[in-house]
Amino acid sequence: MDCRELLKKRRGLYGILHLFLVGCSFLYAPVVRCRNLLYDVGLKKSRRLGVMTVSLGNLTMGGTGKTPAAAALIRAARARGIRPALLSRGYRASNDIAQGEETPNRYRRRNDEGAELALEFPDIPHYQNPDRLKAGLALLADHPETDLVILDDGFQHRRLARDVDLVLIDALDPFGGGLFPAGMAREPLSALKRADGVILSRADLVDEPTRRAIRAEVRRYSPNILWGETAVRPTSLLRRTTDGWETAPFSLLKENAEKPWVPFCGIGNPVGFFKMLRAEGVKTAPGIPFPDHTAPGEKGIRRLAAAAPEAAGFLTTIKDLVKLPEGEIAGRPVWGVKTELNFLRGESFFNKALGWE
Repeated sequence: MDCRELLKKRRGLYGILHLFLVGCSFLYAPVVRCRNLLYDVGLKKSRRLGVMTVSLGNLTMGGTGKTPAAAALIRAARARGIRPALLSRGYRASNDIAQGEETPNRYRRRNDEGAELALEFPDIPHYQNPDRLKAGLALLADHPETDLVILDDGFQHRRLARDVDLVLIDALDPFGGGLFPAGMAREPLSALKRADGVILSRADLVDEPTRRAIRAEVRRYSPNILWGETAVRPTSLLRRTTDGWETAPFSLLKENAEKPWVPFCGIGNPVGFFKMLRAEGVKTAPGIPFPDHTAPGEKGIRRLAAAAPEAAGFLTTIKDLVKLPEGEIAGRPVWGVKTELNFLRGESFFNKALGWE
């Protein structure tokens, strides 16, 4: 059971725990509001990098689809001849994940998200460090040709000023069930007032009335906010081999309809990945989640092997695939599912948000 499901429990011991966490939330909320107020009135200063900076962030903890959104923004920028770069905190970043690094550099480490993006965009500068201002200055010193800095997971990182603030909201869990630690929300919904646009991710996995209700709630706080609705769709498969990487069409998963595939992942919202596979018509066994940013490990590998005596193989995200040293588990293939962000509503979202129209 992941933390999202745990926080939704309200009975017995979990109910008592929830009441305690709600009390803690009342202490957390004024701290967040006070910090934001200090920036709003100018007592705490934000510093600009000197180039166009766009933040992709969220209100809630865990996965809302920021990595596919960053990839989509990179593609949109490059299509216009704009030279983008990435800047992120680099949670659990490690030099041993990096591929092709000449020397260790505290700004050029790679976590799983960085390694995933590097597979598709090996030439895009991506600097990772908790002090994103210092990392951003280092990035521009090394790459002065940069036209656009994409600040990953930056909505709460107000020390670095940005020109455009975009917030992703997961349609499957839009508001996190309350403020941390009783829920997954990092900030009150009123924080949306400082956002320029909202991207509703996994919009295809909920119905239209649910999407309208989420949009109405967002516009209670920001009536004229730019709105887009997206779906993450699989494009192909990727697998590690002794010679590098092997690719295959996504249709491979449907060729043998008799045996199920075992999906697993260590992302912020594993349910979204499992639902996407089922929505695409893939026959799957029950999904196996692991903690966010965590590889299965020896115990996890044994758990996966035990879950798949009759399975065709294993499916995971690219973010998880880059952490696995082998392309097989228990003699069965492990495929990473490559995906791409598609706009269902607001196809010109990035053009409008960044003033490219």
